[in-house]
Amino acid sequence: MIVVRNVFQAKPGRANELARAMAENLRPPATAGGPRKPSAWRVLTDLSGPFDTVVLEAEAESLAEWEQAMREMFASAEFQEVMARGADLVAGGHRTLYTLEAHG
Repeated sequence: MIVVRNVFQAKPGRANELARAMAENLRPPATAGGPRKPSAWRVLTDLSGPFDTVVLEAEAESLAEWEQAMREMFASAEFQEVMARGADLVAGGHRTLYTLEAHG
């Protein structure tokens, strides 16, 4: 199992708007046949640390599964539309990937 952590620095005062857009995009499509989404995900906003930070964490069974899901998501017109809207909300960010060794 891997955990992917995407850390975004939203433009000042726009973190909640960015978090809502991310959560909206990650909900399962209403119809079958849409792009595959990560099986487990969560969107977090800062309580401490740098202001206007939004974190998107997702889990996948393997790096190959994650890569396939990303290919499908980025090929989706719906995802591209959400990304275009969200691009105006983001000032920067980074991604880290982890192997999940244990959890409770």
